Amino acid sequence: MARFDEFDHCVIKVNDLLLAEHFYSVVLGEILGGCEITQKSNMTTNDLVLSNKQAAKRAALDGREHSVSSSHGGVKFGEALIPLFLNQDHIQEPAPEQLLGSPRLALPVTPEQMEKAVEVLRRNRVPFMGPVEYAPPCPAERSIYFKDPSSNFLELSVPRKEA
Repeated sequence: MARFDEFDHCVIKVNDLLLAEHFYSVVLGEILGGCEITQKSNMTTNDLVLSNKQAAKRAALDGREHSVSSSHGGVKFGEALIPLFLNQDHIQEPAPEQLLGSPRLALPVTPEQMEKAVEVLRRNRVPFMGPVEYAPPCPAERSIYFKDPSSNFLELSVPRKEA
């Protein structure tokens, strides 16, 4: 099993927290194994707007800049956390057929997980490209490219064994 404690966290903006948590925990969780949904903010949009207004007033009184908070949840694979933050503004999504782009979250997988990924993505009707084979000296032997429900680019990659 590939290790996912090689980074602390990676924040991903999403359009729908429940759909994103389902995708990451069920679809990626089946491929990668061992996924848990982290505690999430249960604020309504109105609560969030009010909270941000109050925080902005407090920041102004204190003479500091205010950063907008967002409803969020997250998933965890081993020790690696992927916080999922609800987009505050509309983000133009790439074309549905565009499966490779950046920024992109690339995760290492074993050859067995790569085979499983093809099966799981097909079963869940997630469009994907690959596996794409790469010749040395590329650090990846092969990769598969796809998007989450919010059109964030993802890659699963089998690292090349060092000689």
